[in-house]
Amino acid sequence: MTLDDAASLLLASAAAARAFAPDVRSGVRRMLGAGVRLGAESLIAQQRPPARPETSRLDEAGGSR
Repeated sequence: MTLDDAASLLLASAAAARAFAPDVRSGVRRMLGAGVRLGAESLIAQQRPPARPETSRLDEAGGSR
């Protein structure tokens, strides 16, 4: 490979990187956004329902009021 071939390859690679960089960046942002949404959905699905307070059981059972 001659110096001219290497320079041409370098310039072509730089031009391709500059041309496709916005598409790659938006693709990465979309992938990260989808990952955040999926992670949030899985966390919501894993949550337990809130526990009932102890005072409500005493009131229902005829507590000391």
